[in-house]
Amino acid sequence: MKRKQFLYWFSIVLGIFLIFSSGGNSSRADAASRADAASRADVASAYNYGLTKAKGPKINSEVYTVSDAVDSAISAELAEIAQKGPKIDAWDATCLVFGDRITDSQAQYAYESILKNNDFLSGGSQGLNGISDVSAVNGLVAIGKDPTNVNGKNLVANIVKDANNPASDYSIVNDLEALSTGSYGQASETARTSLTKKLIGMQDQKTGLWNGFDKVDYTARAILALSMNTNQPGVADALNTAVKAVSNHFYQKNGGFAEMHGAENAYNDVTMTNALASAGVNVYAPLKDKTDYVAPVQRVLDQHLFSAGNSAMLIQQATLALEQARFTSKGGKGSIFAFNQTDAAKPGEIVNIKDAAIAKKRSIIRSSISDPQATAAAVNDAINLVDKILVTYLSKLRADSTSSAAIADRAAGVKELNNVTVSHAAPVTPATPATPVTPPTVTNNNVTVVNNPASSSSASSSSSATSTSSSSSVPISTPTVSGKPVKKASHRSIVYALTTVKLYRSSNFTKSNLTKTYKKRARINRPMFLVISQQTNKQGHAIYRVKDMNSGKTGYTLSGSKYFAHAYYSAKVTRIKVINPKGINEYGKVNLTSKKRHVKKNASLSVRKVVNYGLYNRMQLTNGRYITANKKLILATKIKKSSQNTRPSTPTATTTGTSTSTPPTNSGSTATTATTGTTTTTNNSPSATPTLPVALTNPVALTNPVTPSNDAKTITTTISIHADGATIASGSIKVSSGASAFDALQAFAQQQGLALTYKGSGATTYVTGINGYNAGPAGTMTGWLYSVNGTEPGSSMGAYTLKDGDSISMTYNK
Repeated sequence: MKRKQFLYWFSIVLGIFLIFSSGGNSSRADAASRADAASRADVASAYNYGLTKAKGPKINSEVYTVSDAVDSAISAELAEIAQKGPKIDAWDATCLVFGDRITDSQAQYAYESILKNNDFLSGGSQGLNGISDVSAVNGLVAIGKDPTNVNGKNLVANIVKDANNPASDYSIVNDLEALSTGSYGQASETARTSLTKKLIGMQDQKTGLWNGFDKVDYTARAILALSMNTNQPGVADALNTAVKAVSNHFYQKNGGFAEMHGAENAYNDVTMTNALASAGVNVYAPLKDKTDYVAPVQRVLDQHLFSAGNSAMLIQQATLALEQARFTSKGGKGSIFAFNQTDAAKPGEIVNIKDAAIAKKRSIIRSSISDPQATAAAVNDAINLVDKILVTYLSKLRADSTSSAAIADRAAGVKELNNVTVSHAAPVTPATPATPVTPPTVTNNNVTVVNNPASSSSASSSSSATSTSSSSSVPISTPTVSGKPVKKASHRSIVYALTTVKLYRSSNFTKSNLTKTYKKRARINRPMFLVISQQTNKQGHAIYRVKDMNSGKTGYTLSGSKYFAHAYYSAKVTRIKVINPKGINEYGKVNLTSKKRHVKKNASLSVRKVVNYGLYNRMQLTNGRYITANKKLILATKIKKSSQNTRPSTPTATTTGTSTSTPPTNSGSTATTATTGTTTTTNNSPSATPTLPVALTNPVALTNPVTPSNDAKTITTTISIHADGATIASGSIKVSSGASAFDALQAFAQQQGLALTYKGSGATTYVTGINGYNAGPAGTMTGWLYSVNGTEPGSSMGAYTLKDGDSISMTYNK
C-alpha cells in the first residue's frame, strides 16, 4: 500500500512538472514563432501539401481551410519527430504510423526504446500508474509487435494484474486504454469490463465530470478510455453527459479548456481535443453555437505546439490530437488507439485513399501543363493507372475487418499512388485483352465515374470532391445513370433548412427509420446542418448525410435547393443588414475574437469582402473588422455584379486561342473583351461558379465549333450554372457535331454574357472562373465541378465529346 501511495504522489508531482514545463515551453515557442516571419517548418509543410503559400507561422484563414491547416500542422509535427532519429520512442512511433511517415529504422528505434524504458520489460515492475505501460502497448501495436510476447514477456498480463488492483485513479484510465487497443484473451476482456464499470462509477453525477488532481486532464483521459469501449453498458450515456459537461464547465471562448478559476495550459487543450474527437465530437467547429467561440482544433493550431523547443510529450500529444481530429472528421469511429476495433478506421481510410487519388490526379494534370514532354496519351495513361490502383485498394479496404488492416492497406495504396509518374517516352499502346473487360468504376461523392476510353457518356470539369465511404463492394459494371442532375452541397459544408425536412437514421427512408421532423421556420430560426456526405439511396433519392449543428444528431435527409441552402454567404456581398434580434458583434480578428463593438438589429454595414474560415465564412467590413457571414444573423442587401474591372485576370498558361464574347441584346451591357484563354462579357446577372483541376480519362483534340456554320451538322445541349444554392444561368445552346463540353460552355458564356476564364486546351482544359467565382489555390477543393446527364465523369471538359441532347450542369464547390 505504501508503495502505491508513493507512486500516486510521485505521478502527481511529475504531472505538475510536465504541465508547467510544457506550458512554459509553449509560451516561449509562441513568442519565438511570432518573431519568425516565415517558420521553416510551416513553409516546408505547406509546400509538402501542395499549398501555394505559407504566410508565417499562423495559417492564413483567407487561403486555407481548417482541414488544410490540420494537414500542414501534422506534417510539420511529424518532421520534428522524425529528426529525433535513434531517440524515437513509443509515442513518436504511434504518431508516425498514423501520419504514414514511419520507416523500418524508426520502428526499430521505437522498439528498442520500449524494451529499455518500460518498467516491466526492462526488468522492473509497474511504475508511474500505468503511463509507461499504455505508451508501450500503443507503440508496440502501432509498429506491428505483439504486446503479449515481447522477448518472451507478456506485458498485457502485467497490466491485467494491476487492473485487478489499480494503484490509483490514473491507473484505471491508463490500464483501460492499454487493454482496449486489441483483443488479448479472456483475462484482458474481464479486466476491461471491470475497469469500464469502475470509471463510469467515478463520474460525478452532479457535474458529469471526473474529479482528479487536474479535472480537465483526468476527464479527458476518462473520455478517451471510454470511447474505446462504446459497446459496454452505460458508456454511451456517460460519454454524452461528459461531452455536455466539458462544453459547459471547461470550454473557453478561445477554444481551449480550463477549470472555472484555473489556468489554461496547452497539454490540457490537446488532451481534451483528442478525447472529444475520439467520442465523435466535431472539434473542427466550436462546441457552442456562438459566433465568438473558437473551435478546439483552431486553438491547438494557434498555439504552434510543433515548434522546436517544446517538450517531446507536448509535441507527441498535439500530433496525436490532430491525427485523431482528422480521423474523426473523415468518418472514423472511436479512438485511433482502438487498433483492432472492427471497421473503426475503415470509413476514414477509404476517404483518405480517395483524397490521395484526387491529389495525385491534380498533380499529374498541373505538372503536365508546364511540361512540354508530357504527351496527352502519357498523361491519360498515368490517370488511368491512378484509377486502377484506387479500385484495387478500395476493394481491399472494404474487405478489411480491423482498423490495423485498413490502415496498412491504405498506406500501401497511397505509396503506390505516389509512385505513379508521367512517362516522357513515346506512349506505348496497352495490350488489348482477348475478352472485353467491363470498365472499372470509381465512386466519387457517391456518383459513379466510368473510366472507359471507348466511351464518352460522362465527363468532369474538375477532380471530384472527397467522397464518403460505401459499405458495398467495389462496383465492376457500368451503372444506370439517372437523367436528372443531382444538386449537391459542398462536402462538409453547413446548410440550413428552407422548408420542412425529415431526418432518418439510415438511407432507407421508411416511417420506422424516421427520427425527427424539422418544421419550416423563419429564417433566423432555421435549423442548421453539417453536410457530411452526399449520395443516392436505394430508393433513387438524392440525399445528404447530415449532422444537426444544435443537437449533434446525425442522419439522412433529402437533398437539393428545394430543401436546403448554404448557411453562410460566399458571394461578393458589399452591404448587409443585421436581422438577428439580439444583434451581432464586430471583432478585430477573423476568428471572431477581440470584440470591438456591438451592432443592433436593422443596422446596415458595408462589406469589403467575404473571408473563408473553414466551414464558417466571415465578412471583413470596410473598417477592417470582422463579422459572421451566417445568413440567420445577417441579410445581404447588395451583391457586387460582375464587371470589366473585377473579372478574373487572364491565365498565363497556353490556351486554345482568342475568344470574343458578344452579349445578347437583353444582357444589360455591351462591353466585350477578347483575351487569350479568357472569355469575358459583363451583364447584370449574379456572380457564378469556380473550377477544380480536371481529371483526365479520354483526351481528344479540342475543336472550335463554338458557332456552327449553316451547312455543319449541329447538336443541342442544355447548360445550367449554379453557385451558392442559386442558378446563375440556364438555357440551351447549339454547337457543331463533335464539339466538346468546354466548347459548349464557351458558346453558352457568350450567349449569356458570362465572364469565363480557363487554362490549357483539350485534355488539359481547366476552368478557372465564371463571373468571378474562381478556383481556389492549389491544395484546396474550391472550384467548378461539372456533370453530364447527372454524372460527374473522370475527364476534362475539353476532352468530352457531346451528344445531341446532353445536359451539362456546372456547380461551384466552395
